[in-house]
Amino acid sequence: MTTEDVEAAFHDVEVVAEQVNQLDEDVKDTRAEIADLDDDIADQLAVYRKQRDALGASVVQQQLDSPLGPTVSLFGSQDPEEFLEGLGAVQALNSTRADAVESFAATAKELKNRRASLKDRKTELERDRKKADAKRAQIKAKYEDAKAELARLTAAEQAAFNTSDVEIGFEVDASGRAKAAIDFATAQLGKPYIYGGTGPKGYDCSGLVMKSFAAAGVSLPRVVGPQYAASRKISMSELQPGDIVFYGDMSHNGIYIGNGKVIHAPRPGKSLEVTSVSYGFNKAGRVV
Repeated sequence: MTTEDVEAAFHDVEVVAEQVNQLDEDVKDTRAEIADLDDDIADQLAVYRKQRDALGASVVQQQLDSPLGPTVSLFGSQDPEEFLEGLGAVQALNSTRADAVESFAATAKELKNRRASLKDRKTELERDRKKADAKRAQIKAKYEDAKAELARLTAAEQAAFNTSDVEIGFEVDASGRAKAAIDFATAQLGKPYIYGGTGPKGYDCSGLVMKSFAAAGVSLPRVVGPQYAASRKISMSELQPGDIVFYGDMSHNGIYIGNGKVIHAPRPGKSLEVTSVSYGFNKAGRVV
């Protein structure tokens, strides 16, 4: 058993952890959609009831005024002009009622569609919640496996493996929002890695990146892959302090600070630390 094997075991956990982060984001978005649909349905239902009641009332009033219909009463008229004027009024009434019926039908259809959408979103929410729960169980199992692997190392190897470098050791050459993001990340050095952590007590990798750039006034998604998608892609040879560096499989990221160094949240058992860009980072993006 080598430290590389143990590192790989913990990396497997982080891969699943980022999948859970994405599922949690999906659940949050779906819940927001459900809340919006609930509001829309309430508004549509109010319109539906108002149109239904108005349409029903007009039909009732017509029957009270002329049980056999307004057109029938005209047939007894002896005055041609009166007949034509009355017929025009009836046609206008029927046209108005037809418009009301059409509007009512459109409202009813929209209400039905919104309710179908709500049902779909609730099904989607339950599916994603179950997926997230299954992934969390997977994380727990993989984490226990990784700890078992770690326990097979010698005491000295374990101590070295869990030691975090929290000293930068040089002056970071950055300004503006890049400096603000790096300053925030630097202030978190020494705090523990926490699965799903977004601070302030601890962070996971994407949680640290998101919060660091939020402190600089830059809004980023919650998860590694979408954070990469939100950045302007650059080559590793173009790296400047404040750029974000990523693993190729989008399971991990950190903030480049210059001199080949990165601040990142590594894994459970370690603190947020300074590491080498050669730690496994091979993609980069710029957001400031």
